[in-house]
Amino acid sequence: MLLGRSSECARLLALVDKARRGESGALLVRGEAGIGKTSLVEHVAAESGDLRRLGTRGVEVESDLPYVGLADLLRPVLHFLDRIPERQAAALTGALALGPAVAHDRFAVAAGTLSLLGALAEEGPVLVTVDDAQWLDPYSLDALAFATRRLGREGIVVLFTARDELDEPASRLAAIETMTLGGLDAESAHRLIAEKGTAELTEREAARLLAEARGNPLALIELPALLSGSGAGDDDPHSAAPLPIGELLAHTFGSAVARLPQEAQDAMLLLAVLGTRPLAGTEAALRAHGLSYESLEAAEAAGLVVEEQDGYAFRHPLVRSAVYHGATPVRRRRAHHAIARSLQGATAPALEQYAWHLAASGAEPDEHVASLLENAASGAPDTLAYPLASRLYERAARFTPTGQRKAERLLCAARASQAAGSLDEAAAILDRSLEHAEQLGTRLDIRQLRCYLDVQRGQPTRSRELLRAAVDEAEKVDPALAAVMLGGIALTELAVGDLTAARGTSAAAMELADSTRQTLLPVRLLRTLVLLLGGDADAGRSLLRELAGPLASPDPAFPYPLSGVGGLCHLAAEELDEAHGLLDRAAYTARASSAVGLLSHLLCTLSVVEFWRGRWSPSLAHADEAVRLAEATGRLIEVPRGLAALARTEAALNREADCRRHAAQAMEWAAATELPMDAARARGALGLLELGLGRFEEAVHRLEEVRAFSRTHGRGDGLYLTWAADLADAYVHLHMTAEAREVLDVLEYEAGRGHRPVTAGAAARCRGLLEPDAAERHMRRSLALLAERPVPFERGRTEFAWGEQLRRQGRRSEARRLLERALATFERLGASGWAARVAAELHAAGGTEVRPERAPLERLTPQEMQVALVVGRGLTNHEVAERLFLSVKTVEFHLSNIYRKLDGVHRRAQLVRLLAQASEVSAV
Repeated sequence: MLLGRSSECARLLALVDKARRGESGALLVRGEAGIGKTSLVEHVAAESGDLRRLGTRGVEVESDLPYVGLADLLRPVLHFLDRIPERQAAALTGALALGPAVAHDRFAVAAGTLSLLGALAEEGPVLVTVDDAQWLDPYSLDALAFATRRLGREGIVVLFTARDELDEPASRLAAIETMTLGGLDAESAHRLIAEKGTAELTEREAARLLAEARGNPLALIELPALLSGSGAGDDDPHSAAPLPIGELLAHTFGSAVARLPQEAQDAMLLLAVLGTRPLAGTEAALRAHGLSYESLEAAEAAGLVVEEQDGYAFRHPLVRSAVYHGATPVRRRRAHHAIARSLQGATAPALEQYAWHLAASGAEPDEHVASLLENAASGAPDTLAYPLASRLYERAARFTPTGQRKAERLLCAARASQAAGSLDEAAAILDRSLEHAEQLGTRLDIRQLRCYLDVQRGQPTRSRELLRAAVDEAEKVDPALAAVMLGGIALTELAVGDLTAARGTSAAAMELADSTRQTLLPVRLLRTLVLLLGGDADAGRSLLRELAGPLASPDPAFPYPLSGVGGLCHLAAEELDEAHGLLDRAAYTARASSAVGLLSHLLCTLSVVEFWRGRWSPSLAHADEAVRLAEATGRLIEVPRGLAALARTEAALNREADCRRHAAQAMEWAAATELPMDAARARGALGLLELGLGRFEEAVHRLEEVRAFSRTHGRGDGLYLTWAADLADAYVHLHMTAEAREVLDVLEYEAGRGHRPVTAGAAARCRGLLEPDAAERHMRRSLALLAERPVPFERGRTEFAWGEQLRRQGRRSEARRLLERALATFERLGASGWAARVAAELHAAGGTEVRPERAPLERLTPQEMQVALVVGRGLTNHEVAERLFLSVKTVEFHLSNIYRKLDGVHRRAQLVRLLAQASEVSAV
């Protein structure tokens, strides 16, 4: 057991024990330099000899080389690649420069990492260690963080270590449990000095060391040599000044380096600059500098470097830091230049290292080098991975003199970075590109791409301002581009809920598009959505039918998801089956291609569609997955959308605590991402919750807020932002007849905009409540209209409202028939609050409450439901794991839980039948 670390060892070993039982876990160990993070992990690894171990360590000089850390980690198990899905294996081999690259984004690499670890775990428990995560390249760290968050029942334990003064790794690993490592207690510190101290100390020197080291083990071991005989602890005015541990340790190691022969110092500097390279690569660099393998022997004898199986390594990262930062700038540049010379003639990815070292050597701009790098980068996406292509384009720009060519190369780097899923990085590169752009066309391309990035990152206001400023210029040189830009502006206006602005913008975009005689699907699609939401809905439907062909195979490279916009069009037209078909196919395709960012958008809208279709378990599953994927990919705009969808379905299900929590989160995210419409949707969900619970005053309070938002932004009522029918219902129960009639006017206006049977059915129900003498005619019309669409919840509400009215009129027998049907519908859906209200009315009408059996699928968690849905497509466990970005073992675990929870379901065929039956029942 490590000195003074018994509780910490026990915590880590508990994770190892869980891995032996088939459970996965992860921990981030944080602490200052020298505090013993690595020693703790190494001790646990030594105690876990029965686990297969994979390990890597971040190296400061390699922190901007894409996937270098992941390649180091996975190198020993690459022979398992044939056990994971082919697309993921191709993404991994491309990203790690092990074979031809393919056009996958970085989340395909992350999914492949998860699958590879899962395949390895099929042979036994696995221990993954990632030391000095603060220096791991962001691509590797994101892939490992993504994989770690999705571990479940594989038997894998992942241990990260990171310096606690650096926030970057902590933010990327925020979802992973953290343990902060403090200093040793006094007794353990005394023992450590006695056992491993590097020099004898006087009593005063020892006291000073204990006070200043603050229990830092490395300081306790290394500093005695510095303090011995120094008089530290004497009563001088400076003795009370605290010693910075990191700086003092670096000074200690620097002193040790300075005592070495110059040849050894030069060799160590090259080693510090090289990072993690095989032994052969180290020797080649040494020879290029006039040194040899033997040059490092003195450093090895001094205990500063150690020889490992595949090369030399520094004994501690602080030794590397002391060597590199202790050298003069001239010596550092000379070392970088020597390594660059050794890499001349290399191909990607070594070419990127060549460019990096050449830049670090202080080389001037050189068009020959820039062209070499650009030519290598332009192989993407067919022969190069997007992250590496982005870095090569950036390096090419570094060696390009200021001007147009520099801007063009930076623009290419930003496009590759966006395709890789690095939105913040792409935005920063675009800002630099704009500084050098001399041609109008390039400036417009930059602004357009920046707009779409800002929308995805939750900054729609900035996006709209950028594009608005560029449209007038674009119209002069490229009307088609100007039309698409206007369409982008309309998209941002719709995202924030400003339908008034979107009407004018989309009309202007269509006028420009018509003048070009080009199809311009994005422009026409957005105009269609605007018409369906708040204009001539019949014209919108006609336009939507014309676009059916192009929508069947939209351009996947377009910056925003055209299939998702098409799904919103069908939803606005109240064509629920068509919306489901389009979105379901698009989501299936996105899963197959690991297009995680696109998938989160599609699932948000699919969740809303499934809510209206009465398939609430899939609705919850889709929204839950959308939120998790959006957070993982940085598509912040999708987070409040998904949370609002979750809240509405939970409101209908009377899951009060979950609904309130997700609604609050949606409103918080909506404020942070400038998306007030999603805050309004969350408030609408709370209104529905209160209505179902019979709290009509509270329902009115929430729904009037939604009504105010809708009025301010020129919106009426629809299936995406819905409020009018709920508010009218609450007003009627509070005998606020005049207010209810005002809301009914909104519903009837919306119902009159083309054929909208769901809205028309809700309007007829409200009129029936307000006109008791003509209630039968209006309620029958409501049920007839609602029968045109698969909306069981709405039909149940009409049956309930009519039955409630008949009971109060003394027509108890007729009331019972309607109330029994409504009760059966609500019970089947799981709408417990509504079912309780109906049951009370039924009892008052002299009926006997007969509660049908709860729908079996409601017993499943959202993730279990998502697994069941994909299994229902006839896919194997490996295919399900690929589509859901899970490991095979986690899929197997969820599937076993599904079989346990669903009585009579023990095989895939039975599960498929149950899903089909549930879909049929929801349409009844």
